[in-house]
Amino acid sequence: MKTLLDLDELYRTTISKLPAESRLSYCVNHLDKIQLVLAKNIGTLDRIQKEQLKEIIEVTQDEIGKLSKK
Repeated sequence: MKTLLDLDELYRTTISKLPAESRLSYCVNHLDKIQLVLAKNIGTLDRIQKEQLKEIIEVTQDEIGKLSKK
């Protein structure tokens, strides 16, 4: 399964180098934004776009879980 590092260029190049608390904050905000985009546009997105957004949501939730344990 892919990770947030695989799917999010900003996270890979910049955010991942920050302290865990900052990474967690980014992930929570990122998750909120992606969920909002999906909710607002569910009727206009095609199947592939929905799957991509759902994948980003899943990997972001996984990263939040990992960071919360630290």
